[in-house]
Amino acid sequence: MLACSWSGGKDGCFAYWMTINDGHEIGCLLNTYRSESNRVAFHGVRSKLIVEQARSIGIPLLQIAVAGEDYESQFLAALRRLKRDGVGGIVFGDIDVKQNRDWCEHISRKAGLDAYFPLWNMDQKTILKDFLRDGFKAVIVALDSQHLKKEDLGRSVDLTWIQYIDSISKGPDGKTVTYCGENGEYHTYVYYGPIFNKPVSIKSSEIVSKQGYWLLDLEPVCTTP
Repeated sequence: MLACSWSGGKDGCFAYWMTINDGHEIGCLLNTYRSESNRVAFHGVRSKLIVEQARSIGIPLLQIAVAGEDYESQFLAALRRLKRDGVGGIVFGDIDVKQNRDWCEHISRKAGLDAYFPLWNMDQKTILKDFLRDGFKAVIVALDSQHLKKEDLGRSVDLTWIQYIDSISKGPDGKTVTYCGENGEYHTYVYYGPIFNKPVSIKSSEIVSKQGYWLLDLEPVCTTP
């Protein structure tokens, strides 16, 4: 049995989907969020929105509040807990940033788990097209202000979005904008798809600027007791 590292975004979600389609069983999701804000790091998504995703999917969720700078030891403790519960490996949604993969493999190995990267070295544009073809729906919730515009927050990830990235090619800083935002250009929240039993109902709240990122605050329309 495997677990899936889960931030609520498209890459981890699609990695989950590819893994189960390959015949593997995923028994739970692993999510970490900042204890001081109750939000997922980088994405800025409220932790309760991750709970709503897991409820819709119908899968157990191990959610860990992390504090301070020692993220690695806290993540390692979570992986060791999964190991004790019978998990043999963990799925990650990384695509082509080797430094990220190296860290994931390192921390998984310390916990005695195998690390799986079903999206590794796939073409990012192909990933997005396949994600949409298979019926997933996601909204853009965070973006790097050096790459994309504030007005891009709240946009759907769809074919128009792919065409938009085609058209801009490079951000204001002159760096290439990758299709999946693998370099942190943008982050998403997935609210429906073939692994969900029903859509997660969400509404937009405020837009905030934090450390060079524009963040869209989403709230669940209603939560299951």
